[in-house]
Amino acid sequence: LQDLGVNSLEQLCINFANEHLQHFFSQTVIAQEEEEYSQEQLVWIPVSKTYSDSCLDFIAAKPHGILSILDDQTSLTQATDHTFLQKCHYHNGNSPWYTKPKLPLPVFTVKHYAGPVTYQVHKFLSKNRDQLRPEVLDIFSQSRLKVVSHIFQKAKAAYSQQRELGARGKELKPQTSTLVSKFQQSLQDLTGKLRRSNTFFIRCITPNPKKLSNIFDVGYVSCQLRHSGILEAIHIRKEGYPVRLPFQNFLARYGLLAGQRHNCLEEREGCAAVLSHVVGNPSDLYQIGKTKVFLKEKARQLLERRWKQRQSWAVVTLQRKFRYLLHRRRLRVLQEKVTIIQAHFRGYQARKHYRRLKKTWVQFNTVILISRSLIQRRKHCQVTALFSGAGDVGLLEIPAELAALLQLAERQHRAQAHQITEALPPEVKVKDDLSLPPTINSYPFSSFIKSNFQKTDFPAPGQPLQQPLTRLDAENQESALEINKLILRFIGDQNLHGWQEILLGNYIAGRGLNNVALRNEIFSQVVAQTWKNPDMEHSQRAWVLMATLLSCFAPSPALEKPLLKFVSDHGMEGYNAVCQRKILTAAQHTEIDSTFSRAYPPTQLEWTANQRRGKMVLDIHTFSEEKFSAEVESWMTGEQYAGWLLSTRGCDKKPRGWSVSMFTGNTWQDLLGCDFVLDLIGEME
Repeated sequence: LQDLGVNSLEQLCINFANEHLQHFFSQTVIAQEEEEYSQEQLVWIPVSKTYSDSCLDFIAAKPHGILSILDDQTSLTQATDHTFLQKCHYHNGNSPWYTKPKLPLPVFTVKHYAGPVTYQVHKFLSKNRDQLRPEVLDIFSQSRLKVVSHIFQKAKAAYSQQRELGARGKELKPQTSTLVSKFQQSLQDLTGKLRRSNTFFIRCITPNPKKLSNIFDVGYVSCQLRHSGILEAIHIRKEGYPVRLPFQNFLARYGLLAGQRHNCLEEREGCAAVLSHVVGNPSDLYQIGKTKVFLKEKARQLLERRWKQRQSWAVVTLQRKFRYLLHRRRLRVLQEKVTIIQAHFRGYQARKHYRRLKKTWVQFNTVILISRSLIQRRKHCQVTALFSGAGDVGLLEIPAELAALLQLAERQHRAQAHQITEALPPEVKVKDDLSLPPTINSYPFSSFIKSNFQKTDFPAPGQPLQQPLTRLDAENQESALEINKLILRFIGDQNLHGWQEILLGNYIAGRGLNNVALRNEIFSQVVAQTWKNPDMEHSQRAWVLMATLLSCFAPSPALEKPLLKFVSDHGMEGYNAVCQRKILTAAQHTEIDSTFSRAYPPTQLEWTANQRRGKMVLDIHTFSEEKFSAEVESWMTGEQYAGWLLSTRGCDKKPRGWSVSMFTGNTWQDLLGCDFVLDLIGEME
């Protein structure tokens, strides 16, 4: 398509020829597509009528096409360019392919297949007459060049014939040959030759208007593709099945996607098996012809994606098997050479470690006996300074026993800091078969407050208690107030770091493990700190402490359902589900003995899981050299854990008497079936 700054009759003829050739190109492509579908015995879906059809009729149709009007006006002696334009406006003003100017200008616009083009009618009629003077015809017909002489002799003969027809009488109007009629006749001759030929189409695309290297102008190239009709040809091809592969090539590429069964099938059946397995059957994304497979682009992409996945899986499998073989060989050689070295070195290390421990223990006992009171005062001052800076909460005193633990725990924390990592979802998950009791709504926390609290209201968050919340014996009241100060420091002290927070929380949990009478008081104090606490960070710490306490001991039967109702209704997002599950699983163990609890405070694994509101996963190794990850819970015993793992491994009968062991360093730590799995880790920590 040609669109210049000023478009005249020459551009109209050129664009009309391009419309004609584009129409011929589209029809040829459609005919080739239909022929290929017919050869493959497939159902041909007719393509919608192309754009050029109606535009060609509009330009060349008789009697009111633009070219017909131009020829008629050319034959009239009194016609002008303005009368030609008015005729076009009158007959084609309502045509979708024609646009009149908004202002009274000598122009009109034609909507071609590649876009609208505006033409100026100046000298349209004079250019269409295309009459050469007789003297010019005589000069060129006598040229020595045979080609030039032959062309102008024909033109001279035609001119003479017109003169003879015009001389027959005034009543008979001479029939002049116009430029447009000659151009149409020439275009019809060209189209006829193309239809009789075996046609190939070549489109040349220029990357940029200046024809420079290494420069790709996207807008310029897109305009060429649209104007040359390539986009329309692509649209025609895309309406059908653009990807076509012979059966042999298709099976060579994608045959492995159907497994080994395609080897015993015919080629067409093998292709059908592959497509049915990958794409599905029936599907409008493909058709199977007589010798080829016809695919939509979406089906080809799906096949390619499956093919790449299969190749990657095969490579990884080969690598895994080969590496396994190499490691097995190397392991056998190393085991034979290392065993003797290990025996001698372990003996030497054990004797050296024993002598060092014995000497250190004697020195430590001597120092403690001499300066026990001085050490206690110094540790108390150090811990008070460590926790200072958090306002009134940071000034609350802590027991000397906790101060000593804080002094000694930093080295141990650094050694265990990197033993807990984030993991992928476990291969074996815990069965989610717990549900809230149907009567849970009948046990609001206010019912427990009325029957067990000394006062019927909560203290303000962050304020120390003057007396315990629940009714306690005189011997436990002082311990309850001491625990309240520890809870306030855990929740409100901003200077607490990770390991200090864990140690302080485990100390609070340890007080509850050692004294059953304080457990309801501890839970009540934590609930008081979560109730309408405006500080989100303090509230989150309180819920972490609540989840940690529920990991090692359970509330009494009187508090169990009110506390479950409270965490269900008022728990922070994520912590409500964690606390619900811990209360429900703990209730399964406390049905017989309400004072039943864990042997050790929560482990670092439980702390990390509670802080992140996640789940806990352990790496399980079997004696058959298998390894897999399995989810574990705080209230899971060794017999439950082992039996659950065996049931997931295919053991139908209910396994009893099984348990798990832990390998730490060079020794095995065994666990009784009635003991809790995480107590095994807690004992090590």
